[in-house]
Amino acid sequence: EGEAAAEETKKSNHVLRKLEKRQQDRKLGPHVEEQFGSGRLLAAISSRPGQCGRADGYILEGKELEFYMKKLQRKKGKGASGTA
Repeated sequence: EGEAAAEETKKSNHVLRKLEKRQQDRKLGPHVEEQFGSGRLLAAISSRPGQCGRADGYILEGKELEFYMKKLQRKKGKGASGTA
């Protein structure tokens, strides 16, 4: 219900122009584009311990994304060789 209500809100012309301008200048990194294509994004949860019913976070980009992708590849490689 909350998402549907947010989409139905009328936006002013100024807001629409601002959003269009941002879309023109938008450039995603190749790794992030790849993740959108696969339908899966790597993200980090940044909410403090003890927060109930809420998980704040951000999408990983740049060097941080590369670091965690390498870490995941190493982990996948270890698991495959350990079972064989």
